[in-house]
Amino acid sequence: MKYLFKVLGILIVILVSLNIIIHIFDKGHKVSYRVGNFKVTEQLQTKSLYNTDDYYFKISHEKFSLNFQVPINYNKKEKVISDIKYQKINDMHCIMPIFKGGKILTDIMCLNKDAKEITYYHDLDETSQNKLPKMVSSLEKYNYNPKNYHDEASARKLSNTETIYDDNIPENHYLALETYKGLTLFNSKEKNVKLFNNDIYTKPIKVFNGKYYIVADYNENYSFKNFHVVNIINGETNKIRSYDDISFDSNIQGVVDGDIYLFDTDAEKQYKISLKYENVEETASKDGIKYYNGTWQTMTLNEALDGKKFNKYTADVPAGYDKADCLGKKNGYCYYYRKNETLGPKAYQVYRADVQNPKLVTYLFTTTDIDSVLYLDDYIYFINGSTIYYYKDAVKRILENTELEFNDDLTFGVYIRK
Repeated sequence: MKYLFKVLGILIVILVSLNIIIHIFDKGHKVSYRVGNFKVTEQLQTKSLYNTDDYYFKISHEKFSLNFQVPINYNKKEKVISDIKYQKINDMHCIMPIFKGGKILTDIMCLNKDAKEITYYHDLDETSQNKLPKMVSSLEKYNYNPKNYHDEASARKLSNTETIYDDNIPENHYLALETYKGLTLFNSKEKNVKLFNNDIYTKPIKVFNGKYYIVADYNENYSFKNFHVVNIINGETNKIRSYDDISFDSNIQGVVDGDIYLFDTDAEKQYKISLKYENVEETASKDGIKYYNGTWQTMTLNEALDGKKFNKYTADVPAGYDKADCLGKKNGYCYYYRKNETLGPKAYQVYRADVQNPKLVTYLFTTTDIDSVLYLDDYIYFINGSTIYYYKDAVKRILENTELEFNDDLTFGVYIRK
C-alpha cells in the first residue's frame, strides 16, 4: 500500500510539472465562439508587445465587425468574453464586451458608419453620449463608471508658469523636464539640477536614454569634450569625456541598445557614446556611417549631413496621414498621426490600429509635438500645447509649463522603474 501511495505521489508530481512546462512554453491559442448574436474570434498572443500576454479579439455581427486587443492574463484560458452589450446610435454601432468574472477592460467602443474608425464613449460628443443612457446604466452592475476616463486630478501650482497634477503621476514613473540651465526632476518632490552657467535656449545635442539625460557641455563656446549625464531618479550627475573635440554643429542620430549615436557635421564623423563604459568612440568617418531602422545598415555622407535620424518604429505611412510608428510586426499597435490645423497650427490627431488590422483605427489624443511622443510599456507620454500628458485608456495631465508652448526645443523624459 505504501508503495502504491509513493507511485501515486510521483505521478502527481510529474503531471503538475508537465502542466507547468506546457503553461510556460504555451504559444497561445486561437478559438471562435458565439456570445449572443456575436461571433467572437479570440487569439492569445503570449509575451507580445509589452512582454505580457495579450488577447486579440475580432467581434463580428451580421452588420459589422471590429477588432481590439487588451493586455490581460486569464492564465491563458479560452473564451474569456462572457457577454456583449450592444446599441446602435445614428450610424454608429456601439459595443461593450464583458469579460469573465464580470470584468470591464475597455470603454464602450463605437464603430463609425464606414467601419474604419472606433471612438471610445469618453471621446464621443455630448449629443452622442446622451443617446446611450440605457447602455451605460446596464453596465453599472459591473462597476462601469464613465468618470474613470475623466481627468479630475487636483492641480498644485509650483510657480507662475508651472503646475503639476500629483494624483495623475503613476507609481514608479520618474519625470524630468529640461530647463534653460539644466533639468527639473519631478519625483516624490521637485529637484533642480544645474548644468550650465547661463540660460541655453536651444540644445540640439541632448537625449533622454532610459533613466539618464545626456547633454553636451554648453558651458563651452564652439566645441566640447564633455557630456553631462544626469540620473533622473536621484539627480546624480556625471561626465563622459571624448578624446576628440566635438563641434556644436552636431546632432543626435538615435539610441540603440543603450548606446547613443552622434554625427559631427563639421568633422564628418560618427561617434558612439556608451553609458555602460563611460566613453566616446568614433564609429565612422565620411564612409560607412551606421544607420538603424530595426536592422543595422549604412547611410551616405549626404544623408548624415542632412540630419537623417535612426527610426526603430519604421512603418509605411498610409494615405491621409503624416507619420506612422509601428510597435511590433506580427502583433502590437501602429500609431498614425494626422495634421488637423482646425485644432491649431501644430496639432496632430493620433490614432491607433492593431497590427493585424491596420485599416481600422481608434482615436486616442491630440499632440502639438510629434517628435516628443514616448511609448513606454502601455503608456504614451506626449505634449499638447503647454502640457505634458499620458495616455493609458484615457488622457491624464501630468505637468503644465507655459514655456513648452513657446519653445519647441524644450523636451522631457520619463523612466519607469520596475
